[in-house]
Amino acid sequence: MKKTIALLLMLYACLLYSQNDRFVYEIDYKKDSASTEITKENYNLDITQEGITYYNRLYYTNDSLYAKTQVFGFEKFRLTSFLSKKTKNTFYESYEYIGDVNFYKLEEPVNLNWKISDSTKTINNLKLQQAETNFGGRKWIAWFAQEIPLSYGPYKFNGLPGLIIEIYDIQKDYIFKLIKSEKIPKAYESYTLGSFKSRAIKTNYKKLNNLKLDLYQNPFKYVLNGSGMSLALEKGKKLQLEDGTILTKEQLKPAEKSERIKIKSFNNPIELNKAVKYPE
Repeated sequence: MKKTIALLLMLYACLLYSQNDRFVYEIDYKKDSASTEITKENYNLDITQEGITYYNRLYYTNDSLYAKTQVFGFEKFRLTSFLSKKTKNTFYESYEYIGDVNFYKLEEPVNLNWKISDSTKTINNLKLQQAETNFGGRKWIAWFAQEIPLSYGPYKFNGLPGLIIEIYDIQKDYIFKLIKSEKIPKAYESYTLGSFKSRAIKTNYKKLNNLKLDLYQNPFKYVLNGSGMSLALEKGKKLQLEDGTILTKEQLKPAEKSERIKIKSFNNPIELNKAVKYPE
């Protein structure tokens, strides 16, 4: 991280006022609060004059490959939720992927009440200051840099007088660390996110939770109810689940129980107060 901060200071002299910046965060988190297993992923925070976009770096990799090959998807690619906020708007747009065939769009303001402390630390001549907030049913500790005057950070964290370099909840179920900074190429176009945004279904959290509960009861309903994937399975092809499990159509129904266990184990979302309460 120290090398990252040093590079940030040099890079930011070039990035300043360009409003075309990309910050890459490494996230260590627990999907299941009862498990010690840690998942590690990288997310991009793109900041432009039009606004911000926060998304899994897999989408960026997919866009890069698509630009060269015109082929969508690669071996480790998978769909994940993402979010954006236009500069002119006061609300975030969350694009939620719950495991069916759609993305669902939700709009909500995110106004955080920060308590900035006197605690500071210095990493390679970059001074970081500590702040605390309560958000999503968790207490969060953030370290931000006033020398980088961007009032954003990973996920929906915003409103501090400087870029958030590191943030974690006090249980350390989620730890976000800035690991890289780069300039967004002028010709960059997110084919993937653009496509999903245009087809997203607008909803609210109550309806979204009902959809999640329905999917829990019928994990493979979109495969079995006449979708294109159902047709492919009729012809003898197989379905590969997100964890790599491969199933034939005949194996789907018996596999529903294990899929419900898997869905239920993701009980520790970033916004803990929005965790779905599945049936016992």
